[in-house]
Amino acid sequence: MRLSICIPTYNRAKFLPDLFDSILAQTGYACEVEVVVSDNASADDTQAVIERYRGKFDRLVYQCASQNMGADWNYLRIVELASGDFCWLMGSDDVLEEGAIAAVEQVIAAQPEIAGLSVGRVIRSFELERRREERLAKGLVLSDSGELHGADAIFRSLAAYLAYLSGQIVRRSLWNEVVEDSPVSDYFNAYVHVYVIGRMVQRCPHWYYLAEGLVGWREDNDSFLSDGEYNRLRIDVVGYEQLARGLFGAGSPTYHHINRDVSTGLLFRRLLSGVIDAAPRSFFTKAAQLTFPLYARYPAFWIKTAPLLLLPRPALRLGRTVVKSLRAAS
Repeated sequence: MRLSICIPTYNRAKFLPDLFDSILAQTGYACEVEVVVSDNASADDTQAVIERYRGKFDRLVYQCASQNMGADWNYLRIVELASGDFCWLMGSDDVLEEGAIAAVEQVIAAQPEIAGLSVGRVIRSFELERRREERLAKGLVLSDSGELHGADAIFRSLAAYLAYLSGQIVRRSLWNEVVEDSPVSDYFNAYVHVYVIGRMVQRCPHWYYLAEGLVGWREDNDSFLSDGEYNRLRIDVVGYEQLARGLFGAGSPTYHHINRDVSTGLLFRRLLSGVIDAAPRSFFTKAAQLTFPLYARYPAFWIKTAPLLLLPRPALRLGRTVVKSLRAAS
């Protein structure tokens, strides 16, 4: 079995060595491993980093685009370049934890029929200091390792977590089939990989969740924040509504389940970040205008998330102080 570690990247030269070193440090596995990097026309020293590591890997594939084609294009391109039976989609600023490849190899050997698997993550600081282990984003129902069957069940358990690129490993042949005959370009919303996985599990409705933290997530380094906090929030809200509608149909139980999870998970965390970062009131006003029409039907939204949109500024300032104190204590 060959495992391709697929790394789409753009201007991440200063982070790639951490990832490469974490791959080189892996032990205890027998499968063949290739490292594949698709560079979206980086203007930094990415190519120099690649050349420095080229002789350290048994197989390192690197291709650089002539211009930046966007993140979604790069997610598809990276799998095109790979040759493994399975592809581990990997953010270029994250790292593999100790024993990660061996653990994934063991699952694939025991569950050969799966379309892919998701793995837990370890939350690390920007400097990669360990903070805590997070098996699933808050609000989701699955907490222990196990196989999931049926596209609806898979997305009800994992939909929001599938947004995390580095936590997903896919069967390359099935991925390629979906990309070949599905309207993937309609879902260039930063989450095209979630759409492809959705179509994969509709064809092969078997997915595995490995709860062990196998990926180190570098927190506070979201490249999509470069366009501002509101636009980052909008990617989650609009993108996931489109995905849920396209995969399961507007109004279906799974459609509502996914949107409800986003309203109390991804959206809640974006708003909480806005509180912590002292975002202007206009951020919360625009967020309310975007989200209330979509999520007002869900009681959980009103209980957990809506207060962040409705609280007066003094309360938000107090909340910001409390959250920062709790983070410092942890």
